[in-house]
Amino acid sequence: MSPARIAVVGAGWWSANHHLPSLAQYDGAALVAVCDPVRERAEEVATDHDVPEVVTDVEDLLGLRLDGVVVATPHDTHHAIAGRLLDAGIAVLVEKPLTTTTADAVDLVRRAERAGVPLAVGYTDQYTATSALVRNAVQGEIGELVQVMAEFSSSTAGLFAQAEDAEQAAGEGAEPAEDAEPEDQHPGTYSADHGGGQAHTQLTHVMGMVCWVTGREVAEVAAMVDQRGLEADVDDAAVIRFLHGGAGVVTSTGMAGEANGERHHVRYLGTRGTVDQDMLGDRAWLRRGDGSTVELTGGQEDVPRTWLPARRFADLTVGRATNPAPGRSAAAAVACIEALLTSAETRQFVTVSRLP
Repeated sequence: MSPARIAVVGAGWWSANHHLPSLAQYDGAALVAVCDPVRERAEEVATDHDVPEVVTDVEDLLGLRLDGVVVATPHDTHHAIAGRLLDAGIAVLVEKPLTTTTADAVDLVRRAERAGVPLAVGYTDQYTATSALVRNAVQGEIGELVQVMAEFSSSTAGLFAQAEDAEQAAGEGAEPAEDAEPEDQHPGTYSADHGGGQAHTQLTHVMGMVCWVTGREVAEVAAMVDQRGLEADVDDAAVIRFLHGGAGVVTSTGMAGEANGERHHVRYLGTRGTVDQDMLGDRAWLRRGDGSTVELTGGQEDVPRTWLPARRFADLTVGRATNPAPGRSAAAAVACIEALLTSAETRQFVTVSRLP
């Protein structure tokens, strides 16, 4: 089978360090084009990876006979870019979060379904073999879901601080500097104005995992957040109730440095057993009611984990793989996070929007 013809929209930090080198070094993909509004940045990464086409507008991609497009742009741009591509019948991998509002997320799911093409989201940990084993165990081994306890602690607070400082220095509405290097983080990407903050940038990972693994939507949320003097949320904590039964606690902070507490962990408690998932370590354990324990290990990948989404997506577009991070479960995560932020602002329980 011929390699999938893939383009990448966004030539910034994440794309330059992960999606582009992953695809460029993969026999299953042919990198056709790079699109970025800053042409010099696109040309630089295109040269680095021997990409033949450089464009500055998504419309210029539509005539290139593409199988799929990877969208790695600021959060608040995902809906418009992905929607245009889906309407053109092109499969899309969108970096997380899918969108920043439930309405936009549902719209993309509907457009993908209408076009009959895959919509995938860049939830890195869902692309590992271990996570697939976790999903099978939670849905088939532990009985009725009782509780989910999830934590995603990371060291992102400095990133949000940089975003705020950069925007204050450059002025409201400023664009990233055109001379910024692609491999460098662009502070404005994670600003509050672009939908940044711990919830949309990091908590989305664990909620995407929980919604996909359990196959459930969240029905109700009560939450608190702390911005720690910044414009975006840094600490998030919530209690949740699932549709069709089960409750949970979800926490995320950007204050955990690598040396003092980064942890990405989910515990799924059922009536017949539990699954403990270490997302950061790509390990998991099934503990059955009879006292036995089974380690759920999918095996070590031969490339960095952050390279998996683009490669799996390329295979997905030509029918060589299934979708481990589908748009519908990602939309359920968006709905939960939108309700979480509303709950924190109103100090009330908030009913989560149902997906159609």
